[in-house]
Amino acid sequence: MKENVRTQANAMKAINDFTMKGEIVIFGSTYMSRFPLYELMNKCMFENAVYNRSIEGLTVKEALEIAKDCVVEVRPKKIFLALGEEDENNPDVINDYAALVAALRTQLPECKLYLIALGGEGAYIDWFNRKIRQFCDNETVKYIDFTSKSTSESALCKARFKQLSCFFRDRSITMSEAFVMANL
Repeated sequence: MKENVRTQANAMKAINDFTMKGEIVIFGSTYMSRFPLYELMNKCMFENAVYNRSIEGLTVKEALEIAKDCVVEVRPKKIFLALGEEDENNPDVINDYAALVAALRTQLPECKLYLIALGGEGAYIDWFNRKIRQFCDNETVKYIDFTSKSTSESALCKARFKQLSCFFRDRSITMSEAFVMANL
């Protein structure tokens, strides 16, 4: 396991006692570790806490090794997996991903899983997204494919956050919340 992954996982484990159980966890790699989630959330009112447990450079195999410490101990009701971007050269990536999904389903049977597709284009991305979509039953395991025609990084982040944030809710959005979201 890479040193930065172990260091970050240990830091996350150390603060697990401060988290609220039954909330939301995002568990991903480089893209989600750099995603300005908290900055975008500051404009919105969510009834749930969202914990970003993403680590730069995290592979699916490493995620499987640290999932208990970084995700399971938080006891979330929803998990967003955004992994696979670091695994293009791993021939076992889908088996590792399947093992991670199975482990999370076993350890957190009431939890809903959201599998976030890799963004971008290319043979690996198309193949990976097609394979992880097969794990979804659209009840307890759902697939999220970001759609955006935006070209600027800022507009792209805002568009992706809008797509994700609808899953952060337990109730319908109010009219005032809709206006805030529209102005992101």
